[in-house]
Amino acid sequence: MSWAAHQFEIYAVQAHLPKKMIGKVSFWGIFLGDFTPDFLSKFWVYGFEFNGTRYGSDIPHQWHRGWPGMGFTHTLFFGVILTLLIWGWRRNRAFTIGYLLGFAAHALTDINDSVGTMLLFPFMALNWTMQTWAYAATVDGGKYLDAAAYYSSLGLVMDLFWLVVVLFSWRVLTRDYWRTTVVPPDARIWAFLGRALPERGLLALYRSIFFYGVCRMISWSLWARLVAEPVIDGVKRVGFPIDLSWTGPWWLDARSLPHVNPWLALPAALALLVVVYWAAIKLWEPMGRAEARFRRRKLEESRRDEVDVSD
Repeated sequence: MSWAAHQFEIYAVQAHLPKKMIGKVSFWGIFLGDFTPDFLSKFWVYGFEFNGTRYGSDIPHQWHRGWPGMGFTHTLFFGVILTLLIWGWRRNRAFTIGYLLGFAAHALTDINDSVGTMLLFPFMALNWTMQTWAYAATVDGGKYLDAAAYYSSLGLVMDLFWLVVVLFSWRVLTRDYWRTTVVPPDARIWAFLGRALPERGLLALYRSIFFYGVCRMISWSLWARLVAEPVIDGVKRVGFPIDLSWTGPWWLDARSLPHVNPWLALPAALALLVVVYWAAIKLWEPMGRAEARFRRRKLEESRRDEVDVSD
């Protein structure tokens, strides 16, 4: 699984929208789409203790990414279903497209760990993985071992890659970009939040997900290097050893599920990403016309109701 990369990729998606969508796609839609997969599945991966009893999955990686389990939450099939439900509910093109792009970013980037995701579910229940680093969520290790393994492996490189992508698109974090490009598609949401926060507070809120990712990456990396005292092969150490080899780190057994040939994972993910953006581009104008018709109908119904009340 990825850690801070999921926070950074939200801004990467925002900064690299198709030209016709710039200033018209919902930032909060992208955020919610990227947030959904782990929100629906990860709470039971680590579990929790109550009165000395642990509650959670006995096989975390199966629960998180497999079938049977909650692995469907990391599939484009499930993302499309949720996208259609959102569209049917509000007919809001900006939020619907943003949600789809954010969800796709999360589901497709998670092919990098040794478990991967079920890219072609429900047509195929096999996982697709590049095995770049070890999936490390376990019953005994919990989130601490997971974090230690991630930030001692190529997972750290993954976070740094997405951080660099955002930094090269630094304008996405500026006040002017927020005012002119981010606020208009979500005008009602920002206006609602503006009842409690001044503009500086709203801008800080917009940037907060990025800085949360930065702080998360730095703090967990420092903990894994300087604070943790693991016992590995019977030897107590200060800090977990860094291992940037493929499917590292060496001191952990990488979890896995039945999967296709890892060489196929990246081409498949890129092909699906192209399909998602192609579909979003093709549907952009038809969705805009459908949204306009929906709003006109709602306005006419509202006016008729006002006339009926006055009579």
